[in-house]
Amino acid sequence: MSHSGLIKTLGYAGTLPFLLPVYLMGQAFLSSKGLQSAALFGLYAPYVFIAYSAVILSFLSGTVWAYARSVDAVVSYGAILFSNLVALSAWLSMLLIYIAPIMTLFALCLLMAGYLGLLLIERLLEVPENAGYWHMRIQLTAVVALAHLAVILMMVAEL
Repeated sequence: MSHSGLIKTLGYAGTLPFLLPVYLMGQAFLSSKGLQSAALFGLYAPYVFIAYSAVILSFLSGTVWAYARSVDAVVSYGAILFSNLVALSAWLSMLLIYIAPIMTLFALCLLMAGYLGLLLIERLLEVPENAGYWHMRIQLTAVVALAHLAVILMMVAEL
């Protein structure tokens, strides 16, 4: 398998841990049990979703940082600082969920904004498309952002 094939396979497979908790939350939301009953591996499904999201967002921040080192100095400084800010906000989102339910919503919004922000930074850095890389990133970010939005909407509806 080529590098680009491996990247695509891992990228698309990486959406499954986003979609499974959303599916379970959707089932619980539509049932009489409500979102609070949604569990994955015995853990509250929204927290599993947030934890996975924070890890993947941190990983993506690192890839942007690595790429930013190889471009124009002025642009790279901003991209490196932004990617670090996004990684720290992903970590912060893991802490926010323990404060209050409304902070869980804020954590989800923060994570979603991080994905969209990194996509914008990658575009500004002109990350090479590398056999459809940019197309794949847009698709993956759209799926992830929609998954975050679905969780946000379900949680708001149950407030």
